[in-house]
Amino acid sequence: MENTSLKHHREQPISRLGLTLLVILLGSFLAPLQMHSSTLAIPAIAKEMSLTADIISWFTLSQVLTSACFVLPAGKLSDRFGRRRMFAFGLLICSLACLIGGFATNGYMVLLARGLQGVGASFVFASAVALLVSVPPEDQKVRVMGIYISVVYVGMVTGPLFGGFVIEQVSWRYVFYVPGILFLLLSILGFGFIKWERYGDRESRLRLLDLSLYIGALLLMAFGVYDAKQVAGQLLLLSGLFSFAAFCWFQSKRRDPLLQVKLFTQSRTFSILGAAHFLSYVSILALPFTLTLYLQYLKEVDAQTTGLILLSQALCTALIAPFSGALSKFLRPRHLIFTGVSGFSIACFLLATLSPESSVWIVVLAISLIGSSVGVMDTPIVHTSMSTVSDKLLGSASATMNGLRTMGGFVGMGLVSYLMGVHLGDAPIEPSLYPQLMTVVEQFFGIALLLSLLSLVLLVYGVLTRPRRDRN
Repeated sequence: MENTSLKHHREQPISRLGLTLLVILLGSFLAPLQMHSSTLAIPAIAKEMSLTADIISWFTLSQVLTSACFVLPAGKLSDRFGRRRMFAFGLLICSLACLIGGFATNGYMVLLARGLQGVGASFVFASAVALLVSVPPEDQKVRVMGIYISVVYVGMVTGPLFGGFVIEQVSWRYVFYVPGILFLLLSILGFGFIKWERYGDRESRLRLLDLSLYIGALLLMAFGVYDAKQVAGQLLLLSGLFSFAAFCWFQSKRRDPLLQVKLFTQSRTFSILGAAHFLSYVSILALPFTLTLYLQYLKEVDAQTTGLILLSQALCTALIAPFSGALSKFLRPRHLIFTGVSGFSIACFLLATLSPESSVWIVVLAISLIGSSVGVMDTPIVHTSMSTVSDKLLGSASATMNGLRTMGGFVGMGLVSYLMGVHLGDAPIEPSLYPQLMTVVEQFFGIALLLSLLSLVLLVYGVLTRPRRDRN
């Protein structure tokens, strides 16, 4: 009787399909918009509140840390309580975060707002992919996935553009106020006007022990990175890495784990593409923060122009991603993935050669190439990975893919924070420290180049060692 009831919940027909897709896509648009527009506001916030470099580095690190902490729990909760419900809950948290940020009177309130942005975004993105795999008709799923990725990057495009305009014309506070109101309206639509649910495994449980071990390991790594120039910080970082490895081993033995290790052990495709996804996003999610510092401090570019420059990355992704989804029907996905990762490596090389005298057009070229590469490779990576997963695990798989992306951003921001701590310390960023800031930028993009090449090598290895009958 219980199984019949669960099956009924999973197969409940979609009502108001158009409104459902509209809410999912608008929420997926606003989540990156709020993050990227508020990132652009960091120099203005720091100036008004007289914040030091170490506090500034936490503005983005706190966001990716909380997103990493909650993306796996959000996936499990969406399987148990409904993906539509958890998606709307994420929208509501994002609204609260924006309102706190808008009314902030000190750096700690901004940190709280940025942290809550990460929590809300984790619920939004952990549910969105699973919804878009299960909601549209079968023959429309690849096309809708391409549209979804395009919409996410349109949000990234609009974020810097909106943020730069608002900061210059009104106040940085409105980069929080406006999205906050829109999130609230969308959450009301999600809770009040969309009645169906999509469930995964409703017998799944979120255990406090698993959650504590997972979040504890991430916190150890975050605080270790923050103070990595000291012996105590290095010990914290090593403890965090060891704790996370132990957590993964522990999860492999659990019957109902928080982290579905079997997604990697039972699917070679999922593990290789997941690793490539992670390595790419080490650079991608830390890119706006790093280039904001480079452009506004070292190149003396104003916030609005910085926003216009940074939008070229997301604009290229938004334009190309829908075509990538369509091309997946005619071209082998691995060809698209190889093309994307190769272009990404070339762009990282261009950024690694930046200097204070470099033309801004080199930045535009490099991030446009990154945007185009992501547009080509993201749809086939996500769709191919998710196609290897059973319906029961779609929520966990969606959360895991987003978790890999978020963990990549966590590592990337951790690297930037570590480099800022080593070269800048806790001093305000002033002209006398610009050479040290340039060193931070050079070293980060040098590491990004190495990781992109490693991702390419991993994909080549995956194809060369794949059984001949499976090579498509």
